[in-house]
Formats: sequence, C-alpha cells, structure tokens
Amino acid sequence: MDIGILGAATVGQTLARRLADAGHDIVIANSRGLESLRDVVMQLGSGIAAGHIADALKNPVVILAVPWTRLRDVLTPDIDWGGRVLIDATNIFTSYAPDFEVDDLRDDSGSEIVARLAPSARVVKAFNTLPIAKMFAPPPAGQLRRVLFVAGDDADAVAIVQHLVSDLHLHPVRIGSLVTGGRLMELGGSLSSLELFVDGGTQQT
Repeated sequence: MDIGILGAATVGQTLARRLADAGHDIVIANSRGLESLRDVVMQLGSGIAAGHIADALKNPVVILAVPWTRLRDVLTPDIDWGGRVLIDATNIFTSYAPDFEVDDLRDDSGSEIVARLAPSARVVKAFNTLPIAKMFAPPPAGQLRRVLFVAGDDADAVAIVQHLVSDLHLHPVRIGSLVTGGRLMELGGSLSSLELFVDGGTQQT
C-alpha cells in the first residue's frame, strides 16, 4: 500500500521504517522540506522516499505524526482529502520533556478536532496510546502480540488501519467511534499508556 507520513520526528520515522519493512511504499514529509530529509531517508532504508507535504497527501492512506501545536499548520482548509484515510497518531502535548504539558480541550477531544480540520477525510485514531519505543519493543514472550487500539467512524477505513497494525505484528482492537474510542485513547483517558498482550494476536477484533 502507498502511505504518506506527515512528520519526520521519532514517531514518523519509526512508523515509516516499520511499514516499509512490512512491504509498504512510504513517502515521508515535514515542514522543513526535502533537504532536511535526505539523511533521514538514507538511514531509514529502502521503500521510503522523501517528499513535499503535497506528495505525502496524494497517497490513499496518510499518517498524521506532527506535534499537536503544528496541527493547524498542516491540516489547512484547502486540502481536499477526497475520502482518503487519515490516521491520527497525535497526542495533545503542548510541550515535551522535561516539562510535559497537555492541552486543555475542555469538552472537546483531539481526534474530533482532527476530523473537523479534515472534513473530507476518513479519520482513524491509532498509534498514540503507547510511547513509540514501547509499542515496538519485543514482547515479554515470543508468541505474544501487543494490543494496539483503533477508533474511527468509517468501518472500511478502520479495517484498513487494522490490517496495517497487523502487518506491524501488533494486535488491533477496535474500540468504537472517534467520539467514544478517541476520548478513551487520548492523554488522560483510560486506555492511554495501557499495555496489553494477546496470545498469538492474529485475529482482529
């Protein structure tokens, strides 16, 4: 599958490498341009190309892996998503280590904000409930798979993301819509930082 990744920091790079290793073709982009990605792409290896943001947006699946504070710089009103799948991998941090701060969204949620900013996309929340290093750390026993939660309103889009999660040797668990599941997955939600394993993990739920 052709996949665009918006954001080339740790999350974007890790997902690019893992998905490419699983046989997908990746275009990774950031706001600093192609020159800033030259060394990154060389280190990540085959199956990954650097592109402009417009190049990443052409793909049928796009992963949003930018800092929360840059969200509106990337999801601009002029983008016609045309029903493409947008995987929201963001967390609502407004600052990072050593002084972590979380955005106060009051009665709103990050996944719903993303969906409003990309109204013609099919938004699916995934890849955000565990730190990326823990997400892909070797499981405690060889036959276990780590659970990865997935939430979204479009069943077909969620199924696409579930298959991608399975390709990464993780076990996808759908937990409902963006309104319900997305809030459970958000920082401070009951599923945020929750690490679970299944035996084998080949069946999607």
